[in-house]
Amino acid sequence: MVLKDELFFKLKENNNIGEEIVVQICKEQISAKGPTVTRSICLENEKIELYPYNRNNISIDKKFQSKDKQYLQVITKLARPKEGSIKLKNDNNSINTWEIISCLEEVTQQLSSIERKIQNKKLSPCLISSKQHLVNSILKRNWIQKETTIITGSKVQALTIKNQLTDKKFNKRKLCIEYCDDKTSKNYQNYIEQLIQNTLNPKTQLITGGHIIIEKTEALTSIDVNSGSFNKLKSSRETILWVNLAATKEIINQLKLKNISGIIVIDFIGMINQNDQLSLLEYLDTQIKINLNESQIIQISEIGLVEITRKRKEKNVYDTFAQRCSLCKGIGYLRKEKKINNAMTNLLETSPIYGSLVA
Repeated sequence: MVLKDELFFKLKENNNIGEEIVVQICKEQISAKGPTVTRSICLENEKIELYPYNRNNISIDKKFQSKDKQYLQVITKLARPKEGSIKLKNDNNSINTWEIISCLEEVTQQLSSIERKIQNKKLSPCLISSKQHLVNSILKRNWIQKETTIITGSKVQALTIKNQLTDKKFNKRKLCIEYCDDKTSKNYQNYIEQLIQNTLNPKTQLITGGHIIIEKTEALTSIDVNSGSFNKLKSSRETILWVNLAATKEIINQLKLKNISGIIVIDFIGMINQNDQLSLLEYLDTQIKINLNESQIIQISEIGLVEITRKRKEKNVYDTFAQRCSLCKGIGYLRKEKKINNAMTNLLETSPIYGSLVA
């Protein structure tokens, strides 16, 4: 495991062999890459980030108005734990004193639970706190949206999720929970499996008639845009620009859906006109700022390839639902079966390259 260098924590700079330290996994293991851990442990919810082993400090989001920051400083100092740093996040530009205190109590209880487990554990290394369940992680990531729709397989599941989410912390969020009827519920598992298979499919059709192909590799993700049979516009220039704009929208949706990160290279259909290139880049930049967090366009190569980088936080859909092929060893191509006659087999067995079978 890689120990990420951190600043502002109250630990010795150098650790001795055999010394026990508490770390948090900040990047999960993906294929051959091991996890990355950090000593800057963070416990968070929708309002608060608590760093219990960092220097005592209070950080307030810049989105808060200056007149509210002093008020928040006083509240946080009174309700905060004895040690550690605290960061207040702003999601709706409003201040609710009791909501902030409740969030502080929640992270403080998490810290107390973790510290009790650390004291009770006699053998190391050991797991103190496990990661969130996949469903909870997805809900937490999408909960920041103004409107959220959750579809469940049965009415019982819908009521269970409703009871878990519709408490005092989320009373200002619009939530819609739908459930399938009895007939659909019987095939609900097959329906989910079909959605996963479609998500893993590298080819995605566009409304315009073209398509994009997404190929994930160890180093980067390549996306190829093809016009297909679409030729309904007056000129080829208009056709290419229209397909590229439609592909841009779908590429952003696919990156968000599949949670693809790292280096992303997009091969758009070549455009000679510079105004069309600028229009495409402006539209791409706008879509990235709206839909993809911590992403940016690096450059455009001489042959028209657009490079994008996106910070990785969680596993993508390939690492979550797929596994490496045992036949091709991840290459992606299999050798076609070819029949060999008896004469060719004898030739191979007695060939000097293969090795003679005669003693």
